[in-house]
Amino acid sequence: MRTNNLFILFAAVIVILTGCQSSANTVEEIQMKSEEEQQQILDGYTYEDYKKVFEESVSETDSLEADAQLKKWVIRTLAQEKLYYETDLTDKQVIEISKEAMQEDQVWKTIAKDEYGVSVTEEEIDTFIEQGPDTSELPQHLAYADALDLSLEELNHNFDRDIYERNVIWLKLIPELKKKYDITKNNELVEKYEEEVEAKLEGI
Repeated sequence: MRTNNLFILFAAVIVILTGCQSSANTVEEIQMKSEEEQQQILDGYTYEDYKKVFEESVSETDSLEADAQLKKWVIRTLAQEKLYYETDLTDKQVIEISKEAMQEDQVWKTIAKDEYGVSVTEEEIDTFIEQGPDTSELPQHLAYADALDLSLEELNHNFDRDIYERNVIWLKLIPELKKKYDITKNNELVEKYEEEVEAKLEGI
């Protein structure tokens, strides 16, 4: 699993939090921008810069064959490509990465529910969003909403709700994983859970 940013709040925008579970061939072909280049984007991009990235991502998504459920993942993949990839993805790679990211997200949540008995209510998700993302003034977050022609609240509570659901699930998973693996460091817990998800994905 290349990244697992979905349970880092990070406005649920910059990395688009795809948690991309790309195929081996795709991963080998993707070259990321250097950490220095990524940091320069983070430090220097303005609202207008981000809006251009997201508007282009939305526009390009419209030209690809993707159903409503997959569409949001394609937008996230394209935005991540523009912000962080040195490699220009082909349309086929974009769809492949997006489908795998969507499947990974579903498996991630299924394991939490089936193996650990962890689930969350709609009210818990709404409270989490209201206390954090809805108060965001980050330019990338506001630009993301505007590019989709949504209010910030619509972006958070509807379009990106799946991301925040995962945040809330993760908060409940932490004590269960600490108990199972007898470790306390968050990054190590992330790695252990990633291993579980990868094992499940390999069996699909």
